[in-house]
Amino acid sequence: MPTSGGLLLTDPGTILGTCLSGVGVAQIKALGIQELLDDGQLIDLLPDWPDERFPLYALYPSRHLPAAKVRAFIDFVMAAIGPEP
Repeated sequence: MPTSGGLLLTDPGTILGTCLSGVGVAQIKALGIQELLDDGQLIDLLPDWPDERFPLYALYPSRHLPAAKVRAFIDFVMAAIGPEP
């Protein structure tokens, strides 16, 4: 049965699942979806559109070196998202 109403979702997992089900179009952060794009499960509809970046900061007291677990987390995140272009 065709529908005519909009669908407003706020949960990223639900948004992704809805798109994968073919229900709609969404702006999804690129982190973690490259495999879905590579497999053709998702399509980048506007590849030349400048994407929005959201700032991600790691804050710790500058007078101290970060704890080893903080440094490990920062290194992990940087490896996952890559350096800023």
